[in-house]
Amino acid sequence: MGNVIKQTKSVLVFCSASTEVAPIYFSEMTLMAKALVHAGYRIVYGGGMTGLMGRLADAALEEGGTVIGVLPKYLAKDGILHPGLSELIVVDDLLDRKREMLKLADASIAFAGGIGTIDEFTEALALKQLGENPKPMIFHNFLGFWDPLFEFFDELRLKKMIYQPPEELYSVCETNEAVMACLEGCWKK
Repeated sequence: MGNVIKQTKSVLVFCSASTEVAPIYFSEMTLMAKALVHAGYRIVYGGGMTGLMGRLADAALEEGGTVIGVLPKYLAKDGILHPGLSELIVVDDLLDRKREMLKLADASIAFAGGIGTIDEFTEALALKQLGENPKPMIFHNFLGFWDPLFEFFDELRLKKMIYQPPEELYSVCETNEAVMACLEGCWKK
């Protein structure tokens, strides 16, 4: 286990729980988790032990980081719940999970993920659009993962369904280094 690092801000990471994700995403998640811990951030996430979620927690904990998991009570069981979390918060359902995670976080990152990741991050974006979530939001666009979603957002803007420029709602970072620089820049504003 690495040295324990004092953490003052919390970063929420949305990502996949799938174990079938290509190995390169697991490698990138490991690097991001370590970078977040070494920069002094606590990590908030969905509390799972599988897929990218599990890798996030494992890598952060191995570096001495604080990892807070938030799970609905029906998912807080063996085989789903990560057993080594610094803190576990059990809530009633997925809606409460999103609410609690956003409350705990000072910023949010969307890494590669499926429907659950898209649901969680787009709800946070909708709240930001309405002024209810002023916290920084970052898409970690590793290997262009989120490009199809950005194309859809562009189409929505063309059709006047979205009025804010994307940079008012979220930042897009292609690398872990860019994610870390973006987070650092958020706190200097």
